[in-house]
Amino acid sequence: MTKPSRPRRTSVTPLVILIGLTVPATLGPAGGAAASPGPARGAFSVRPATSDPNDLRTRAYFRPVLGPGASLTEDVVVTDTTDAPVHLFVYPVDGLTGATSGTVYADRADPRLRAALWLNAAVPSISLAPHSEQDVAFTIRVPPDATPGDHVAGIAFEDEDPTHLAGSAVTEIVREVLGVQVRVPGPGTFHLHIDGASFVGPPAASATSVVIRLGDDGSLLGQPRLLVTLTGPDGYSRTVDRQLDTLLPGDVIDYALPWPDPLTPGSFTISVVGSAPGSPPAGFSGTGLLAPSGPTPTPGAPAPSSPGPGAAGPLPRSPSRSSGPGLHLRAIVTTALVAVALALSAALVALEVRRRRGGRLEATSVLGTPSPT
Repeated sequence: MTKPSRPRRTSVTPLVILIGLTVPATLGPAGGAAASPGPARGAFSVRPATSDPNDLRTRAYFRPVLGPGASLTEDVVVTDTTDAPVHLFVYPVDGLTGATSGTVYADRADPRLRAALWLNAAVPSISLAPHSEQDVAFTIRVPPDATPGDHVAGIAFEDEDPTHLAGSAVTEIVREVLGVQVRVPGPGTFHLHIDGASFVGPPAASATSVVIRLGDDGSLLGQPRLLVTLTGPDGYSRTVDRQLDTLLPGDVIDYALPWPDPLTPGSFTISVVGSAPGSPPAGFSGTGLLAPSGPTPTPGAPAPSSPGPGAAGPLPRSPSRSSGPGLHLRAIVTTALVAVALALSAALVALEVRRRRGGRLEATSVLGTPSPT
């Protein structure tokens, strides 16, 4: 198939943060952990080869509109930015909703179950000489029976040469993911549902949070706004207004909202109202008991530590996305770091660090966040 003409490549490059080069010092033993001495390692950046001048988001990720049975080939520009060579795996991954909303991506070992099945990289791996760049093609093939709506996957580039951190058993893996948000034309909506709420607190979390089970059972991406009200002992009442990031169609998450006030033990009414453009309001109301020894679940509410298939649990107890057994812990990236990233780039940058059983640490830089039109 002949590739359709595309606009001239833009000269603007989205911000790339290789957090694997800076974050691990906060994860190692007291005093920090440094990379063990060895040969110089290459660092790399990725970007779409072309972009739509009328849609700045396409500078950071791909947003094709393709009907059932259609196909399209796109290119990613991969650049070695250092004086050392770099060797990268290239592979498609499914897009998922993160525990705090927003788009995250499956691991290389995970089976492809969703829109990643539509993607095929031209090569399984590449090698770049210092200060060189290479175009890597991938093809999107939409199945004939594809349903209308948003379908999110990604093309991942992962360093084949892990770094072993001195003084620990931790191995660092760095990858970057370019999102691919395929819109299949046809009727569709974002449809928010809120299924329950509960308290979670120490020792499961550092402070008391209200954990809200919510999801999107429509066909389009959406970014809901939540109004969460607690009323309780001694006339206590407070409402917290929180704007969430993207929810992907078909996903359910247990969203942990840290409560800004210390709470007196007792019985509370938890009321949640959610709204989003184009979606009818959704809500939940229930009663929960906050005991002196710790919180107890709201009667009838789902247990926050047991998300459904494909869902992401509360951050302190997030399950592994690995297809096999393993431990999955998320390192906390400071708000200041995220704020700096947003200030320096028009593209949204999502950061995720994963530490696996056997001391495997993954640092992922996600360029752009698929969002509603």
